[in-house]
Amino acid sequence: MKKSFLSRMGNLGKIMNRAAFSDVQQKITKYHYGSDAFMRILESRYSCHAFSNYPVPETKLNMVLEAGRLAPSASNLQPTRIWVVKSEDALARLRTVHPCYNAPVVLIVGCRNEEAWIRESDGVNAAKTDAAIMLTHLMLTATDAGLANMWIWDFNPSKIREVLPETREHGVYALLALGYPETGAGKPTELHSVRKSLDELVKTL
Repeated sequence: MKKSFLSRMGNLGKIMNRAAFSDVQQKITKYHYGSDAFMRILESRYSCHAFSNYPVPETKLNMVLEAGRLAPSASNLQPTRIWVVKSEDALARLRTVHPCYNAPVVLIVGCRNEEAWIRESDGVNAAKTDAAIMLTHLMLTATDAGLANMWIWDFNPSKIREVLPETREHGVYALLALGYPETGAGKPTELHSVRKSLDELVKTL
């Protein structure tokens, strides 16, 4: 007895699903446990102290921003915001309060305590933690996209809000400078590879 058209389409869908699952499995098993590729991103990322004026491609910038959008937050309340500073005018205003290492693009990450989850046991507000998680997503994705970056914390938030009033409704948490490294000066510093050993850092209980 011939199968109906819908039945045949259902079988085709199952075959395609199995094929797709097989592709995913191959991608997973391509690397050792823990993903060599991701570990290489972690190892290669460094703080760039000098950027060239070469522009950041929109495709790469959009990928970085999408990674920020996908960042998790406590209770998924998403109290964070991103301001993309890349116009000549906005960069000039920002550089009056911080040079940002001459980066052609600077992401300002802010958060609002009023929108964040609060831990009942001690009243700790998760806004800054959520912002730090978002910045980590932005930073590592930028590295994966071949963009040098610098997480900037040495600034005065009130001055940022003065020169860029669009940020006034949020607490300015940190800046992330993005771009391509300046020849020579944009290389990692000697401190980049200095890390505590696992024995110093980790205690098994």
